[in-house]
Amino acid sequence: MTSLASHIATLRKREASKPIKADDVILYWGTLADKNYLHFLKPCVGSATTYIRTETVETLTQVSMYCAKKGITRIVSSSTSLLQKLLHWDRRAAAKLSNYAGSYFTIPTLDKTDEIEIVFIQPLKQLITVPYGPFMATRIISKLTKPESWYKATPFPGFDLITATNEASAFHLLSKCFLIAVDIETFRENATIRCISYTGFFVTEEGNIKSYSTCFPLDSTYALATMRKWNWQLKAPKVFQNGKYDNAYLSRYNAPIYNYLYDTANMFHSWLSELPKDLGFLNSFFIREAMYWKDLANTNDLHEYYRYNALDTWGTGNALLAMILELPDWAVQNYLTEFPLVFPCHMAEMTGIERDMDKLAIARAEVDTTIAEKGKSLDKMLGVKGFNVKSSKQMKSLLKILGCGDLKSADEKNLKKARFRHPFNARIINLVLDIRSARTMKENYLQTGEKAKEFHHLDGTGNRILTALNPHGTDSSRLASKEHHFWCGTNMQKIPRGPVVKQTMRADPGFALAEVDLEQAESRDTAYISGEEAMIAAVEHSPDFHCANASAFFGIPFEQLYDALTHCKLNIPIRDLAKNVNHGANYNMGAFILVETMGEENIVKAKKLLGLNRFWSYIQVAEYLLERFHKAYPGLRKVFYAGVIEEVCETGLLMHHIMRRPATWDTKKDGDSIWEIDPNTLTRMCFGHPDKNKQHLNSYIAHPPQSLNAQTLNKAWMKVFHEVAMHPKHGPNFKLIAQIHDSILFQYRLGHEYLCEEVKERMEIPVMIRGYDDKVRTFTVPAGIKAGKAGKIATYWSETE
Repeated sequence: MTSLASHIATLRKREASKPIKADDVILYWGTLADKNYLHFLKPCVGSATTYIRTETVETLTQVSMYCAKKGITRIVSSSTSLLQKLLHWDRRAAAKLSNYAGSYFTIPTLDKTDEIEIVFIQPLKQLITVPYGPFMATRIISKLTKPESWYKATPFPGFDLITATNEASAFHLLSKCFLIAVDIETFRENATIRCISYTGFFVTEEGNIKSYSTCFPLDSTYALATMRKWNWQLKAPKVFQNGKYDNAYLSRYNAPIYNYLYDTANMFHSWLSELPKDLGFLNSFFIREAMYWKDLANTNDLHEYYRYNALDTWGTGNALLAMILELPDWAVQNYLTEFPLVFPCHMAEMTGIERDMDKLAIARAEVDTTIAEKGKSLDKMLGVKGFNVKSSKQMKSLLKILGCGDLKSADEKNLKKARFRHPFNARIINLVLDIRSARTMKENYLQTGEKAKEFHHLDGTGNRILTALNPHGTDSSRLASKEHHFWCGTNMQKIPRGPVVKQTMRADPGFALAEVDLEQAESRDTAYISGEEAMIAAVEHSPDFHCANASAFFGIPFEQLYDALTHCKLNIPIRDLAKNVNHGANYNMGAFILVETMGEENIVKAKKLLGLNRFWSYIQVAEYLLERFHKAYPGLRKVFYAGVIEEVCETGLLMHHIMRRPATWDTKKDGDSIWEIDPNTLTRMCFGHPDKNKQHLNSYIAHPPQSLNAQTLNKAWMKVFHEVAMHPKHGPNFKLIAQIHDSILFQYRLGHEYLCEEVKERMEIPVMIRGYDDKVRTFTVPAGIKAGKAGKIATYWSETE
């Protein structure tokens, strides 16, 4: 990547024209809603004199006349009325400003001798409501105030529609390129490819970078053969935007891509994880004269649709070249760590897990029965027929009747508040919540018929649940999950605990299921990152971490909570209370949020269990619980939280303090001094203000332990992929399914139970870290194998719990 950046930088110098000089006057054309936030705009425009207009734009002539009067040729706008006038080809009632933020337009001046440049930004309110709002506004406005600083994208003159006549010449030209961007468009029905585009980037004899775009529909066996040929025989490095989607379809067509080295979504996430990562956003971020073109896909004109596909590859390639030139070193290291995760994720996504259709029918029928019975009970209580618990109107009426009309919505949190206002409310609301839960389970995980979630082959066989695993889906680098790229499957990480859904998913014939889980990973990570010795002792040396917490929090002797001889928990309610408090308080949760998280029911239980003042409010109980936590672990606030604030405020970054031994070191040196920060660990850019905003602080406090946990699990994921799934001996007897929270789910062939130990061994990765107390410690999160109870194998996923 570094050599490519150097190559592109040299070429840019050769082709760079004279810097464009901009005058010092711009116009901001906003809306009335922007008026209260205008003073936040000044830092974003720098020294430029800025005129302000907020009225609705009736015609473009109105804009041109005002600009002519003031001698203005540059406009920054958040006006949707102006945007709609510019989108004269778009007949929809209104365009989304969020799509077009960063887009560049021009209109002629009143005398037709020059052009007026226009860029759009988000409403000014986002300068204070979105942490990265000022950063984005400043960057987009610099398209007008500092145009010479922007990457000069290759022109897009059009594209060649590939046929048998021009295929050979197009292939010859692409074979000379140093980079090729690839993108597909698909039909949802039958998971088929509609068309595919390639844009190659090459150096002309004059030393300039040019691009060449092609596209062809997948409508014949000739087109399929051409795609397979191009994908394998074109040797230049390939770049995709979120390429796992494309490669899932290419794998389905037996057309694997050669030399897939770059992905703009992963690369951007490695640098600015908080920002959006879709291609429309990336093009507005990196290409000065980019305009949002995704609306072009909504057309019946095939040539226009193929042009849209070609624009995607042109934009992807240019975004990559611009991004490489800007990436800081730490973001490059992030990318080199993150991008390889794409390949085990792709393997798991294309493997899936078999669905037992008979058990699915039984489970769905049982849930339907539960919904019907509880619905009948609810109707009887309310004296109505067919009460709809998902109807906002009916639920608001019910809350009003129950004396809870002050609650603004009927979401789960508000329903739990209503439930504890009166015992009569509790009976009704509990039924409502049970029915909602059962309906959600059925709709999301137990669908049959036309809405079935399973993947089937064209002949109707298959019955597999697939999922998508996304390395760039979270700020912490934990894999995110959603339905599969083939418009089926589900989010495997959100499948409810318990047997209802998991009993419908089974191992393939001749295989068994297993799950290896990192135990109390985030608590261990928090303890070592903070350097809180008491928490380290509890998590490492106590036979039960949560009982140790209960003892520390509430002053109860440990032997009254846990029997070390029989390994039995003696006071489950107090232990569960300590577990809830620990989970929330670790991340600086406030009392109100703790009440919402624990629920009023558990707050009431806490009051009774601890013998607290019966007149205390929920908030007072929560404040007491949080106080007990921080009294037991004072180092979290004094050292960890304070260290995070200092680090973010001084550097704008959160850097992991994972250590490594340098390549050359003197054994005579002191033990601490021979270790240095490992540059291959995640660094996150931060836009928030943890010294001023508690929400920002809580987010950044949660990040180090969550991210360390994710990094450790991702390293294990990679080791299992390379050393087990891809191993010539183990691979035929092993199937990688998914990463679930802190665990790896897989199948092993019967008779090869040793593979569970192989996975466990690779998940227990020693970590040496310098805590926020500046001490270096080493720890390993233990992993536990869940592969069936009482010596039996796990045929169904539910049997691994």
